Amino acid sequence: MITIDTLKNTSSDVIYKAFSNAFSDYVENIQLTKSQFREMIERRGFNAELSFGAFHEKQLVGFTLNGTGSWNGRLTAYDTGTGIIPEFRKKGIATRMFKESLPVFRSHNITQYLLEVIKTNSSAYDLYKKSGFEVTREFDYYILPKTSIQIRNNKVNENYQVQEIEQPDWVLFSSFWDFHPSWQNSIEAIQRKYSNFIILGIYDRNEFTGYGIIEKSTGDIPQFAIAPDHRRKRMGTTLMYYLLLHVEGNELKIINTRADHQPFHSFAESMALEPGPGQYEMMLQL
Repeated sequence: MITIDTLKNTSSDVIYKAFSNAFSDYVENIQLTKSQFREMIERRGFNAELSFGAFHEKQLVGFTLNGTGSWNGRLTAYDTGTGIIPEFRKKGIATRMFKESLPVFRSHNITQYLLEVIKTNSSAYDLYKKSGFEVTREFDYYILPKTSIQIRNNKVNENYQVQEIEQPDWVLFSSFWDFHPSWQNSIEAIQRKYSNFIILGIYDRNEFTGYGIIEKSTGDIPQFAIAPDHRRKRMGTTLMYYLLLHVEGNELKIINTRADHQPFHSFAESMALEPGPGQYEMMLQL
């Protein structure tokens, strides 16, 4: 018999074990160390009281890990990760967890539910569409070995100055954006685990012209922007070169770039970066 309950009384070790099992055969390699897993869910605003587990004889066999916070000025739940361990799939567990979560959300004044689903996961996409979710944006993502990044020496302009930024000016940073970052790349997400990141700014003759942020342990770049008037001048390539110097592992991740954003497409092509299948950002109004 499967029972559904919140995860407020479930240890992080138990959740991590179920997460690793559920995503062991995922289309992308997202196997994380225990420390990386904890930091990931904390960065995304994990709320155990509004997260749900499916239990079989006290074993956690499925889960929906939800973060909570403000999104476009409204109290929002964000699906950080939903998974079912292999031997319990195709039993309607994900649907049950979703249906039982909605009244709990509403009782906590959550007004919308946000998530992302990889485009190749047609069963999850169909479930969300039938449940009332609407696609709000389409994203590309890049997950690749650091050694595959092709930055030729003649593409790095050493006349630019690149230096670490200790106190970010988020208003100035956001003025360079062409689109608002996704939940996991938002300012709020970065601030939750600020010590995990390095922020580099790039300058042309002392004029601040762009910045990039990288999570050292995972190689994840949540934000990367060059001022529109300074693009196509090797600034992006130069900045990327210096960001890569801070990657502690062997992988680079650029998650949730807008699929129709041509400037980043051109930039990625210049470094021979190939995107994965992509994701849908989806929203349900509660």
